[in-house]
Amino acid sequence: MKFRVGTRGSKLALKQTEIFIQNMKKNFPDAEFDLCIIKTKGDKILDAPFSRIPHKGLFVKDIEDELLKGNIDFAVHSLKDVPLDVPEELSLSAFLERENPADVIIGLTFQDIMQRVRHGLRVSVGTSSLRREYLLREIFGDLNFVSIRGNVDTRINKVMKGECDCIVLALAGVLRLGIELSKVPHEVLDPRNFLYSPGQGIIVVETRKNTEAYEISKVVDNPVSRFLGEIERGILRRLGGGCSLPLGVFSEINAEKVFVKFKLFAQPQVIFEGYFNSELSCENIIENIFKEIRYVS
Repeated sequence: MKFRVGTRGSKLALKQTEIFIQNMKKNFPDAEFDLCIIKTKGDKILDAPFSRIPHKGLFVKDIEDELLKGNIDFAVHSLKDVPLDVPEELSLSAFLERENPADVIIGLTFQDIMQRVRHGLRVSVGTSSLRREYLLREIFGDLNFVSIRGNVDTRINKVMKGECDCIVLALAGVLRLGIELSKVPHEVLDPRNFLYSPGQGIIVVETRKNTEAYEISKVVDNPVSRFLGEIERGILRRLGGGCSLPLGVFSEINAEKVFVKFKLFAQPQVIFEGYFNSELSCENIIENIFKEIRYVS
């Protein structure tokens, strides 16, 4: 068996694709997987924050197009980048095991920021995420936010060069790339309080339906990742949003209970947290959530 795997060319995208291929090789040792690097619109537009780019699937659509044309057999994405509406001919056929979905602040700790704010000093934070901006404002008040794009190591280098005091990133990318933070001030942020982006930390595999690739990719599907990922995306869908909506979520499953917490930073704000029986379907959990949510003006 020989397959073509489509991915972006960033270090993180290549690492995530390597993780997928390694998982597949464990189950299909004789299969061959050829890497196909595809440059996406999101890779080409680097001078604007995501919230100001009116385009869905910035890091996904160009790869999906190659999948639809039959030029690749698998597409590997970060789930948080995948639009809610997947083309009918395609399927998110595998959700890999989730890495830690928390955010990490690099360059300063929360205590460092608090001390600076108390002394009337301005703190510049590098981020292009509205969600992170809202969360940080809730904690610290007025900070100076600097739009920052680029690969994980590029963004960390901006802190080291003094272009901003700190940055906030998804911890999953740092862990997957094996970036050592022990010599840099940093703090992993509690995901129950510093809510993350829907799907954060999950690698997802997209295939054409009813193909060999579609069938064999199911072997590496992680049921817990799929369950929680679909709940988080279902919340996003019901709130009428896409990848740029300032929505923070947290979900986990323990024993017989599923805990879900989220906050939409919009007008009106939407806040929810609650427990559900783990035997319920994703759809039932989402329906129950939206019977109970409260709006805060």
